[in-house]
Amino acid sequence: MTGKVTRQRFSKNQWLEAGLQMLSNQGVDKLSIGSLSRTVGVAKTSFYWHFKDRQDLLDHMLEYWVSEFNAVLTDNPDLPQLPPKQRLQAIADTVVGQDLAKYELAIRGWASHDEAAMAVFDNIHSRRMAVIQRAFADADFDEQEQKTRAELFNCYLNWGKVMNNDPLSFKTTVNRLIPMLLQAPVEAD
Repeated sequence: MTGKVTRQRFSKNQWLEAGLQMLSNQGVDKLSIGSLSRTVGVAKTSFYWHFKDRQDLLDHMLEYWVSEFNAVLTDNPDLPQLPPKQRLQAIADTVVGQDLAKYELAIRGWASHDEAAMAVFDNIHSRRMAVIQRAFADADFDEQEQKTRAELFNCYLNWGKVMNNDPLSFKTTVNRLIPMLLQAPVEAD
């Protein structure tokens, strides 16, 4: 949506979505008020209606990412009530259906060189992994198996879309992965 800059006012959430999209496409170093304003075609005055400066935008982007893309999993009181297979399926359906992983890698990249972003990312990652690992605990896996299987599941939910750009194929693979991860481990000879 580049081109002529207009004086229309963007909502705060529109700025946050545009900021996350730019972060995802170009990285945090390229995200400036001017470049973001030009990309969305809206005057910078609209930006300053919602944010003090670039850092304020970045802080709010993290808060928005947590609330819009993570709380649905980490704060869902219904998930623990489901049997493990249905719980993992509900997690996968939520992640895929609401496209929750779309900014995950960009946030992680940003967090790799920003302590505040890393603290937020680590907190969310720990909470998410606890939810996923609990499903494997309830399926009677030992602690090491829980951790390993939760990491594999989470990894595919985040990287699977990057590796497989076809949403139907991605969802099919996730649906095949869940029963595999719930199979008893093969004992070594």
